[in-house]
Amino acid sequence: MDALIAWAVGIMVTWAPPGTSLIKDAIETPEAGRARYHEIASAAAKVAYDPESKPLFGGPRGRAETMALLLSIAYYESGYRRDVDLGLGKLSRGSGVDSCLLQVRVGAGKTREGWSHEDLVGDREKCFRAGLALIRKSFGACRKQDARDRLSAYTRGRCVVNDKHSRARIGRALKVPRAPMTDEQVLASMVKPAPAAPQSAPSAAGNDS
Repeated sequence: MDALIAWAVGIMVTWAPPGTSLIKDAIETPEAGRARYHEIASAAAKVAYDPESKPLFGGPRGRAETMALLLSIAYYESGYRRDVDLGLGKLSRGSGVDSCLLQVRVGAGKTREGWSHEDLVGDREKCFRAGLALIRKSFGACRKQDARDRLSAYTRGRCVVNDKHSRARIGRALKVPRAPMTDEQVLASMVKPAPAAPQSAPSAAGNDS
C-alpha cells in the first residue's frame, strides 16, 4: 500500500505542486502540502480499494485507474487546494453550493448518502465516496456516449457529445504512469494477519520431597 500511496502523491505533486497557492486560506508550506497530499491519497485509496465497492474499470489495475480518475477530477475541481480540502473561506465552495475536493453539489442540504457539507470537508473518505457515486451515475447515464464523454453528466449535468470537461478529466487519468501494484496485490497487503495465539507459560514441576 505504501508504494501505491507514493505513486499517487507523485502524480498529485506533478499536477499541482503544493505550497504555491496565493489564496489566503490556501497558503501552506510545500512540506505541509505534501503531507496533506499523502492524507488525500490515502483516503482516495481506501475508497477505490474498498472490496465492497466495484471499480469503474476492469483489468488487473482497474481500482488504480478508478483512483487515478478520482484524483484527476479532484485536480480539475479543486487543484487540491488547502481551503477547498478543509472547507475554509468563501472561495472553497466554487459556486457557493459545492463541497470538498471533488466539489460535490450539496448546498445547504445533504448528499444521497445523507452527508452534509460539513461531513464532506470533515472526512475525505466521504468526499471521495460521494464523488464516486456521482461518477458511477454519470457513467451509467452516458453509457451510450464515447467512453471519453461518460463523465459529462458529472461535469455538465447532462450527457454531452465531445465534452471537453469530461475528456480532460478522463484523458489526464489515462496518462498516469502504471500503478506499481496490481489490485490483487494491494488488496492482499490490506489484509491484516490474524494475531498469534498467546503461548501459555510452561508449568513448574512440583516437588513433593
